[in-house]
Amino acid sequence: MKITSKLSDSQNRVYLDKISISARDLNSTAPNTLLFVQQMVSLSALLSSFDRNFTNPFPAIDENAQDPTYFIAAYFDTKNIAQALWVYRIVRSLTRYILLSDRFYETGNDRYDSLAKRVYKSVNELLQQSYEHNAQHLMYSIKYSLEQFSAFWKFEQRIKHRILKNDTFSYTEIRQFNLAKSSDAPLVYAKILDAKLPSFNENVALVLHYNQALLDIQDDLEDIEDDVQQDMPNIFVMAAVDNIPYSRIKKSRHDMIREVVLSGANSSGEPISRLVNELHTSSKSVSIPENFAFLKSLSDRYADTLRRKILSSSSANS
Repeated sequence: MKITSKLSDSQNRVYLDKISISARDLNSTAPNTLLFVQQMVSLSALLSSFDRNFTNPFPAIDENAQDPTYFIAAYFDTKNIAQALWVYRIVRSLTRYILLSDRFYETGNDRYDSLAKRVYKSVNELLQQSYEHNAQHLMYSIKYSLEQFSAFWKFEQRIKHRILKNDTFSYTEIRQFNLAKSSDAPLVYAKILDAKLPSFNENVALVLHYNQALLDIQDDLEDIEDDVQQDMPNIFVMAAVDNIPYSRIKKSRHDMIREVVLSGANSSGEPISRLVNELHTSSKSVSIPENFAFLKSLSDRYADTLRRKILSSSSANS
């Protein structure tokens, strides 16, 4: 399987050597979660520098498409750098497609839709260039999975409409929204692992889903002000409106929005902390092949980080 980039041959060799060394180091440090996460960050930078085939004029979007989790899963299961790079590039492009489509549905800006279509075309080209017997099957599978996930954007618009009406949300509704938002992991990206990795099974897709859900909660915590400003659904806001009408949150000064939202969310019986604990417990209860054990370590890390951030934010605003 040929791996190419716009870098020169000598640059390619340098990056491939560095990526190979970094991947082997990850395999040896997996038991140490903190060190493992630190090395994931370094690996992400290497992968980003290596893969320059698609120029994205929206750096903020591209920054969110750098997760090396799927590369690591592929390498740990196959010990094949070329195979892992192929998985990384496909998943990275699919992440770009979903993020650009998400911006299109949020803003109505046709430029995002046009870019998303370009990215989707590049995915099909990558699959066709692989000259593998199941390329057409995988192309159809991805298309079908993306159509399944697209239902989320309609769901998101419905939640937005309810927030603007000052509706309140139950814990079940908050949980369902979070799981729907993170369902791109099991519906779309996991399909690539399923097609390529010998040890992959549906339990791995479940843990990927729980991890993505935890990361999405962290994103919502960081994006409270921006989401309120743009009237976009955010589970901390969904929890807060049980005690504080959204119209009041919206009228708050920008520097007060976080305090108002978090005080309202905490007064609702801390549903977000409950959700974090539920996702973490669910991840720990799933049995997965040893080659993917690092995913459970990431679950621990994501959940612990969220608990600290939520507690810190609550203390700062109490």
